[in-house]
Amino acid sequence: MNHPSVLIVTGAPAAGKTTLARRLAADLALPLISKDDIKETLFDTLGWSDDEMWARQLGIASWNLLYQHTGHLAAAGLSLIAESNFEARFADERWQAIGQRYPVHFVQLLCWAEDGLVTERYMARIADGTRHPGHVDRIRTDEYDAAALRARYTFLNLPGERRAVDTGQLGANEYAALRAWLSDCSATPPYPSPFQGGNWIDSSPTVGEVGWG
Repeated sequence: MNHPSVLIVTGAPAAGKTTLARRLAADLALPLISKDDIKETLFDTLGWSDDEMWARQLGIASWNLLYQHTGHLAAAGLSLIAESNFEARFADERWQAIGQRYPVHFVQLLCWAEDGLVTERYMARIADGTRHPGHVDRIRTDEYDAAALRARYTFLNLPGERRAVDTGQLGANEYAALRAWLSDCSATPPYPSPFQGGNWIDSSPTVGEVGWG
């Protein structure tokens, strides 16, 4: 059986997780499971409102679907990227259960940036209308505390490699270094790292040019 790798991209809201995860998924040709993608599909299918309880219920359903899909891919021996603001007190048990059931190799990327920059991103994505209206954070901007959230979203308690990524300083050279580091994160020999190769092209836009969500 293959030993799949699960690249977990985590961090506080507006830390740059989604942008980085999507870029890596495209460059590494790996499936991406994003909790917000799932949640927004549920919003579009079942409806959304300013009701925080409804958003919370769909959030729980989104988490359950993320872990379920991860398990299905791991059972098939397929590597993947999972992206969300995973909080250790809730996520540890779920990821540890996957690690116990399947021979997966965990790699974690913890996204962060300077508090002022993260706050600016957070406010901008609400103001420009790109954030799905079903997310209740659009009506809670006065409660956003970048420093408190950075302390809240940390590495998960899982085996495997981990690396903090400053998305405020992630240009072409830094992204290349990250790719090189990922290529060294190999699963149990003789299985090769799924983070080698891929479709990365030197002339592609730098991560910093894409715009952080």
